[in-house]
Amino acid sequence: MLKLLKYEWKACARICLPMYAAVLLLAAVNRLTMTEQVQNLLHGIPTVLLGLLYFAVMVAVFVVTAVIQIQRFYKNLLGDEGYLMFTLPVTVSQHIWSKLIVAVVMDVISVIAALLSIAILGAGGVGEFFAGLWNMFVSDANNLFYTIEMVLWLLVSGAVFTLFIYLCIALGHLAKKHRVLMAVVWYFVLSTVLQFLFMFFVMGVGILPLDGFWVALENFLRGIGPVASIHVGMILLCIGTAVPGAVFFLAIRHILKNRLNLE
Repeated sequence: MLKLLKYEWKACARICLPMYAAVLLLAAVNRLTMTEQVQNLLHGIPTVLLGLLYFAVMVAVFVVTAVIQIQRFYKNLLGDEGYLMFTLPVTVSQHIWSKLIVAVVMDVISVIAALLSIAILGAGGVGEFFAGLWNMFVSDANNLFYTIEMVLWLLVSGAVFTLFIYLCIALGHLAKKHRVLMAVVWYFVLSTVLQFLFMFFVMGVGILPLDGFWVALENFLRGIGPVASIHVGMILLCIGTAVPGAVFFLAIRHILKNRLNLE
């Protein structure tokens, strides 16, 4: 498993990390061009061009990160490399986990790079950005827990969405022809189905005779207080978000283990 993570990290990092460094460097350069003397140089054309370049690289950070994740899963497990990968002494679950863990880590690094670049461009720079965060946490300890819970939910959401993309790719690969096109078709089909299921679930909960349950829930939340209620709500949100992710994972595992066709 560790070797899988190592090679997966190397394959993604050699492309993504230089791009993350580039967006930070461009942010620093754009910061230097914010002086009045530079902005008046050649009617501000260099400043505008550098700003457009920064914006283009910022967009590329997220687009390329997503493309690399999709490419690594498709080519490494479902393409010609799959013949070699599935002869390794590791389980199908470990293959999926290695792809998923590195994908989430790359997502986190891309977001951090983007936020740092924005902080560099800000009026107070990176120092003021981190000082503001520190003051927010020090002023109220609950802010730290709220932030941790929010970050945890974002990580779970990112992992679930990545698994959803993997599932669409795996389902598309079951087709004999036009597998990439079929993966796109599966994406729109499953997205629509999940939206309808969520809507029906919400409507169903609304019409069910659950008056006693809602009263008990209201009394429980009133008893533990508003702060604890938010923490409980965030924990339940993380669990509820993770449930479909577990279903996606099991479906991908089943396809790769029992229905895989590398021809």
